[in-house]
Amino acid sequence: MGKIRLLPDEVASQVAAGEVVERPASLVKELVENSLDAGARKIWVEFVCGGSRFVSVRDDGCGMDRDDALLCLERHATSKIRHASDLARVRSMGFRGEALPSIASVSRFRLATRESGSEAGTEVVVAGGKIETVREVGVATGTHIEVRDLFYNLPARRKFLRGEETESAHIIHGLQGITLANPSVAFECRREGSAIVALPRAESLAVRIRDLFGGGYLAKLLEIDDFAADGVRLGGFLGRPGQGRRDRLFQVVILNGRPVHCLAVQQALREAYLGVIERGEHPACVLHIDMDLELVDCNVHPAKREVRLRRPEVLQRAIFDAARRALVQPQHRIAPPPPTARTQTAFVPEPPQAVIPLPEQTLVSNHQLKGTVAGRARFRFMGMVGEGYLVLEGDEGLVLLDTRAASERILFEAMMRQIAEGNAPSQRLLIPALVDIPSREHAWVVDHLEDLRVAGFFLEPFGGTTLKIEALPAWAAQKEPGRLLHEVTAMLRAAGRLPHGRDVHEAVARSVSRLAASKDFPGDEIRAGKLLDELLGCDLPYASPSGRPTMIQFSFAELDRKFGRGG
Repeated sequence: MGKIRLLPDEVASQVAAGEVVERPASLVKELVENSLDAGARKIWVEFVCGGSRFVSVRDDGCGMDRDDALLCLERHATSKIRHASDLARVRSMGFRGEALPSIASVSRFRLATRESGSEAGTEVVVAGGKIETVREVGVATGTHIEVRDLFYNLPARRKFLRGEETESAHIIHGLQGITLANPSVAFECRREGSAIVALPRAESLAVRIRDLFGGGYLAKLLEIDDFAADGVRLGGFLGRPGQGRRDRLFQVVILNGRPVHCLAVQQALREAYLGVIERGEHPACVLHIDMDLELVDCNVHPAKREVRLRRPEVLQRAIFDAARRALVQPQHRIAPPPPTARTQTAFVPEPPQAVIPLPEQTLVSNHQLKGTVAGRARFRFMGMVGEGYLVLEGDEGLVLLDTRAASERILFEAMMRQIAEGNAPSQRLLIPALVDIPSREHAWVVDHLEDLRVAGFFLEPFGGTTLKIEALPAWAAQKEPGRLLHEVTAMLRAAGRLPHGRDVHEAVARSVSRLAASKDFPGDEIRAGKLLDELLGCDLPYASPSGRPTMIQFSFAELDRKFGRGG
């Protein structure tokens, strides 16, 4: 007798459940996506004990008749596709027909549904994949699904669930992406009987972000103008310069209406924010991207969290271009939607001190005016504190300006302009310097000799791992040649072997500006005004080349709160 056997249906369903239902957040996602496919205008979610004991998802969508209510619990039964070719152009959130039977096989499951115009609805009760009850019930139009005791019949799986707080956080985080992908749908979520999210239908993504995270968070984002290139359309919001995070929890990428993890987007954002936020940090974003359906395969992951792109470089280029365009126009600032009644939400983060959000008129005038005039026209110099921090009073509050970070940004952009124009100044050393460097660094320098010359370094091999330095960039000619070269080569190695010179030039300019920026800034009003004017004339004035903030604002409203000035 052979060794191969067909699995019983019950076991096959539990195997499928292991792929589709990893944790309570997975089943919430699947159920909410089904509600969206049903045309719901409002979706109610409730859960208890992190979702392991009880999950309820109710919608006001199209509902189902008795036959469909039973058929949806069969494996691979779906209304979303008919032919294999349909997989290449999937628009719906779900399409495999695995979610409901998989969930029902590992829980105590109840479905109640009614189509519009039907006199009665249908209730189906399932335990561990076996249908126990089918009957007519009186219910509202739409579908209501309850899931109790997840993995009750698979104790080995159940014990791998994390604590209630962790599982609850996964549910809430998953809902966050779905609500941002569907601002025109109202959502309500209750945990342990208490409302934690109440989101009305929103007329725009900006309003949904405000309702979800608060107006303070929205003010820290830049809006992307609708951008289209090479078959990619995108819009949304990006974090402002100087405001990065060590995690990607506030990166939401919505591709063809589906929240996904997309490596191509992450790579493009990392490149676009190079020198805008600190190394190792990630920008916040809410991106809505539309691509030709045939260029996107959303069938590569059981939970449809990841996608495969046929031409990832097209999306990367579009994201990079759109992000850089938004970042180099600091005067572009959205007007936050008008305040509404406070919504209950579990997503609102404590807003950190924001990089100064200057009004649009201010920045336009700063780009137009020349000399110590523009800075003093908008800010009043109050003095200097600590090691190089200017204290300024602006229209919106108290501003601290880091003179060193500001000097680095000014020097960096000046160097990049000179390099682009082909006239980066160099200063020849009276006596050429001989510098021994490690063999790996030596190889990098030799590979990029021409790029270094364009940036102001004149070097040549001098036998072994020794280099002869004949000239340095004028900005840093007074610095010790060996230290400066080591700093630059370290940046080059971090950048990798590059086919074009611009990235090498940026690495050189970033290193030189960091070493050449003055640590001692005379704190008088005239020099402060000049520094501010030069900074605000930069393309990216709010962050140093390494991504540190140049200015931090404490708004008058924030100061009032800290000092308890109510009313």
